Amino acid sequence: MATLTVDSPQSLFVLFIITLLFHVISRSSIARWRILAVFVLLGIWGSMASQALFYNQEPRTVMACLLSPQFPVLGKITGGVFVYREGLEYGAVQALRSGIMLSLGLLLSWTSDPRQLLRSFLAWRMPYELAFMVITSLRFLPVIFQETATVLTAQRLRGFQPFKTAAPRHLIQMAFQTLFPILARTLRRAGTLASSVESRGFGREIQRCCHDPWVQWERWLCCIMALLVASLIALKIMDILQFNGIVYVPAWRSLYDIMKGWM
Repeated sequence: MATLTVDSPQSLFVLFIITLLFHVISRSSIARWRILAVFVLLGIWGSMASQALFYNQEPRTVMACLLSPQFPVLGKITGGVFVYREGLEYGAVQALRSGIMLSLGLLLSWTSDPRQLLRSFLAWRMPYELAFMVITSLRFLPVIFQETATVLTAQRLRGFQPFKTAAPRHLIQMAFQTLFPILARTLRRAGTLASSVESRGFGREIQRCCHDPWVQWERWLCCIMALLVASLIALKIMDILQFNGIVYVPAWRSLYDIMKGWM
């Protein structure tokens, strides 16, 4: 929630570094760091590239011209393809925001026991069916990775070379040959799980969970975090109101200056 209320690149960068420090504290393995790096770098590249090319706000400064408007046919249709500096900056901010949420999500799924997460959701009065669905989706992430590795290994043993050429037709064929087996194996596992859950009487409106007492310091910590998030939302609303000239309190000028630089 804090990443959605903060727009300052400095604050988002600090939050992103904090999330990486959490991974260091949790002693994430090298394989997990590689997965995190791949997802984050792909997100940064995709966000910055798309915004640099398709940024439509004003003002915008042209940094490079990829396709001139005078180019035959395509130039007239597209009006030219340019790289905009403001688009790169906006894409970097969005990439930091998505990187923070991705890093925290992976940290949560890697370091938390599913049963503890289920109990936490139930302690916050989340419906049991919805909490079970969220936990099941998290548990299926490593299953999908495992199925992907199995399919790719089997294809390599048969002499399949996915990146032999970069031709579009070959890439589309490679995607079908890889994704269909992964999807089929994952659906088969999901069907087995559904049959197992149904055979045990899931959803019969019977209380089947015993809740451990919530530790007092954890309760206070959650309340403090919720209060901090609520404070950030309130400050963001105040900043929007004074920016649009709706509500402005002269005595809070120093607070407005801080919010302008860090929010």
